[in-house]
Amino acid sequence: MEPWELSQGYLEISRQDLRENARRVTEAVGCPVIGVVKCDGYGVSAAEAAAAWESAGAAMLAVSEPEEALALRRAGFRETDLLLLSPVVSPGLLEALIGAGVILTVTNPDTARRYARLGGGRPVRVHVSADTGMGRFGLRWDDLEGFRAVYRTEGLQFEGCFSHFAASFEASRRMTALQLERFLSLTEALAAEGFPVGLRHMANSCAALRFQETRLDAVLVGSALVGRLPVTVPVELRRVGVYQAMVVDVRTLRRGDTTGYGAICRVRRDTRVAVVALGHQQGFGLVHRPECFRARDVLRHIHGLLRTRHTPQTVLYQGQALPVVGRVGTQFTLVDASGTDLAPGQYVSANVDMLLPPPRRRYV
Repeated sequence: MEPWELSQGYLEISRQDLRENARRVTEAVGCPVIGVVKCDGYGVSAAEAAAAWESAGAAMLAVSEPEEALALRRAGFRETDLLLLSPVVSPGLLEALIGAGVILTVTNPDTARRYARLGGGRPVRVHVSADTGMGRFGLRWDDLEGFRAVYRTEGLQFEGCFSHFAASFEASRRMTALQLERFLSLTEALAAEGFPVGLRHMANSCAALRFQETRLDAVLVGSALVGRLPVTVPVELRRVGVYQAMVVDVRTLRRGDTTGYGAICRVRRDTRVAVVALGHQQGFGLVHRPECFRARDVLRHIHGLLRTRHTPQTVLYQGQALPVVGRVGTQFTLVDASGTDLAPGQYVSANVDMLLPPPRRRYV
């Protein structure tokens, strides 16, 4: 019996669709691709995502956490160039990463000195991170003295310089253009002083596929692999990953019966419902708090709530959309099974948040 058959739900993933998305992205951008496989390959597994990128000829792979890099090495990706996109503090992790030949990210002179000190006389491969507006990692783009201190650190092998776009998914190009201008002015100034800038890259999935001018020497593409981008791009990508949830019970709610915590839903008619092993734990129907830093963010959130008030979450059964009855549960959710032959042991399909670890995966 396969592992996925021992679960009441599993994430179904098409390897062919992964490879096809990787191929289409690589052909569309026309420059070296750094395939990002962080967050366990955006839910499909880091090893599967890495294999898909390698099948399309990606120049290297990238991850966000040290453990992800070491896990890929253990999974057999020993000769692949592998870039870690965040700084490392732990001496033990640093030694393991340097020993595994992982390319590290330098975010300031202190990290540069730390890496060099633990290199043990071996040149430590690094890319230098520049903050052009994301505000997360890297030296501010106009801190030339800080960059000079980084590049003058002995014991480091400088192979690239990168930044990250903050708003490449928005209709306006204003922030993207501003960040690109900042990054190019920085790298031109460094090159003019004779520093080894190396491979310049800052385009993420949305920027790489939408704005040709952002592609530079390479692009850093992640979520495009699973075809889940927040905006339309001029490349047709296949949406990868659908959750198959088992029906564990079927029952009838009578008119006036209530459902769920808080008894928030009262059915208006006798309704045949299926109890599905699906909920927030699997990444279904999650409601995220709004990031309300501006008035327009608050208004946008309210508008979204009003728009979806009369459009409940649904699952699919034989091509038919079945609406959720009441609230989405933590592990079990009711769906309206009226007019169907849905029975315990059968499966319904649902879109879920792929970044939550699934209990099982099935590759088709």
